[in-house]
Amino acid sequence: MWHARGVVDDDEIIKAANKFFGKVGSTIKKGAQSAVKAGQTVTGVGRGTVRVVVDPAKATPGGDLRGKVILDLVEPIDARKLVVELRASQRVFDARGGVRALATTTTTIYRFESELDGARSYHKDEVPFTLTVPRDTGGRPQAPAGRIGDVARAVSSVVQPTTGPVEWRVIATLVIAFGRDLEHAVDVAVV
Repeated sequence: MWHARGVVDDDEIIKAANKFFGKVGSTIKKGAQSAVKAGQTVTGVGRGTVRVVVDPAKATPGGDLRGKVILDLVEPIDARKLVVELRASQRVFDARGGVRALATTTTTIYRFESELDGARSYHKDEVPFTLTVPRDTGGRPQAPAGRIGDVARAVSSVVQPTTGPVEWRVIATLVIAFGRDLEHAVDVAVV
């Protein structure tokens, strides 16, 4: 038996096309959102900020540095830990054959890390901390003033590399599993 096909008008075709392309657009949008989220996880861009504030940003050897880590994240992030670190580094100019090389290296002479919080979901938080500056970082003793000191410095510059001043930093890091860590550092003065 033969049946005549139903007549389809233009409105029904347009409705069906809108429905089809709406589903295609929705699928593409979800894929793009997943790609953006994956990109944020890998690069850390667009996830928010971690800031460290030290007030005052000055301490004496054996004294304390007090501050807080401020988390301002776009959405909650599961992280392994939140740490704050006190680091002292010094630039070293290598001496080769009695002549100073143009290249320098930076050497860490002190590093102390304190875990402020463990594995959990982080979002918008302010976490206080206190770090104690060591009394001695194991730096080279200073030569005495006068002729003996001048001779000691001259011999030292030939025998040992020359070092720059000790630079102190406080670094806050949100350690994220399977993603780029969020970090911020500030320079502090130790006098």
